Amino acid sequence: MKEFAELRVDERFAPMLFADDEGTRLGDTVRKIVIETTDPRYEEVGRLTRELLAQQGKYFFAGWNLRRQYTREELAAAACFRLTVSAIFEPAGEECGTIYDESTACPKCGAGAAQVSDLRLDLRKVPKRKDIAMTIANEIIVSQRLAEWMIDTGLTGFEFRPVRHKARYEDDPIDLHRVPTGREILRRAEAAGAPRPTGKFWVWLNRPENKALMEQARAEHAAMKREKSERRGIQMPVWHQLVVTSNTAEIVPPTRVGIKPFNDDPEGRCRCPLGDLIGLALLSEVSVSATSREEADIVCSRQFVGVRRGLLRPTRVMLISPRFRNLLENIRGVKTEIVHLV
Repeated sequence: MKEFAELRVDERFAPMLFADDEGTRLGDTVRKIVIETTDPRYEEVGRLTRELLAQQGKYFFAGWNLRRQYTREELAAAACFRLTVSAIFEPAGEECGTIYDESTACPKCGAGAAQVSDLRLDLRKVPKRKDIAMTIANEIIVSQRLAEWMIDTGLTGFEFRPVRHKARYEDDPIDLHRVPTGREILRRAEAAGAPRPTGKFWVWLNRPENKALMEQARAEHAAMKREKSERRGIQMPVWHQLVVTSNTAEIVPPTRVGIKPFNDDPEGRCRCPLGDLIGLALLSEVSVSATSREEADIVCSRQFVGVRRGLLRPTRVMLISPRFRNLLENIRGVKTEIVHLV
């Protein structure tokens, strides 16, 4: 196995360790560096990170990602894999009307709230040409095609639930000339000496006495868009929510979980004292107790990783069998890596 770290390094500090032609410059302030973690300079990244933070309160790198490459022999010998959905989109289900029962969540870290309604999403926002995708709140959906393959192959350990479409036309850009209240807004703004598209127009529009007009214009725009879709017979693609039925797999050492590379969160700032949330991010391959993993093609960990903040929700680690991984081999939007059973 080869492990690579993709780092977003501050351009001010990149010359301290890397040649001028190394990496990819992302604008004037950031350089993308991909380095194998066995490279001696990787440990130097950690040293510089600690020194800069202690001496200047600055970070050597900000964004990061760890990825691993395996040989054919390693993949063929593996009995379990971690599945990560890389096709991410928003809005989250909660923004579209999906209901969660927060009373069932951990009182300390907020992980594990039960979803008590069908998943509602704006299906226009789902990544195109993908068969599996996930919202920023870790709600996973699969296409009709992949759902059929999973069922026809006889995979176990999951169930499908319906996904309801909630179009959010209210968030679309509005052509005020096309709706009655929009035309009235333009007329009043002109009379008030604040015609569109001058800067005065937006100040005038956001005065308290005018906000109701804009809300009415948005409602008319949404109704017009819905009616147009119905006339044209536009059908949203069918998606299904993937719900894993078992979450008993126990993540065990030497799995590393922390805040970022070179920070394993020794103070436990991102860990739950009750054991539900084990950290902000996985920093290594996952090891799982072999006796805790049920004999199904898809299972989840007991513990959560991530954070409960706003719409973000911690997620369980999803484990899949070689049979399911083979099915996903030509599916875009997912990544897999080996899980060690101990």
